[in-house]
Amino acid sequence: MEQNIQDLVASIRKEGIDKARKEADAIISKAKEEAEGIIREAEKSRDKMIADAEKAISLERTSSEAAIRQAARDVSLSLKKSIEDEYTRILSGKIAAALDKDGLIAIIKAVLSGDMGGKAVELNQKDLEALGSSLKAEFADEIAKGLEFRPSQRVASGFRISEKDGSGYMEISPDKCQELIYPYLSDTLKKLI
Repeated sequence: MEQNIQDLVASIRKEGIDKARKEADAIISKAKEEAEGIIREAEKSRDKMIADAEKAISLERTSSEAAIRQAARDVSLSLKKSIEDEYTRILSGKIAAALDKDGLIAIIKAVLSGDMGGKAVELNQKDLEALGSSLKAEFADEIAKGLEFRPSQRVASGFRISEKDGSGYMEISPDKCQELIYPYLSDTLKKLI
């Protein structure tokens, strides 16, 4: 009997140990599965973080490149505008210099070559006073035929030739000359820029 009890105790022990081992193996197996699941989730999270970081870097790079291109374009346009402004200033100065006393008389003469009857040449008061005697001497015959020289507040510099009845006029001023000349010079300027 004692043997049976020992066998029974051994058997119970063995069953208990086996059961405990099975439970331990199940717990270990479950823990391994959970650990693998946590590792898989961590890897997914890591991969997503890497992908998001690469996407953000790519977006930042694209944005930076676009900003650099825009800045380069802005600098180019600013430089072009500065050059054109300087060119315009120089052109205006040259035209204004060409419309000095002798130049003004020569241009009036060239514009008036032909039919001068019924015409009036308008100048600003200052130029008319400065050129009065020269104009009378240069255009004496034309003045006798009806050409008039008169002051005008509409003319800041240069002159304006009009029909006496006001039906039409032509203005020759630094601004008007620049407007006419600049588009042709602008193509050359664009090539230089």
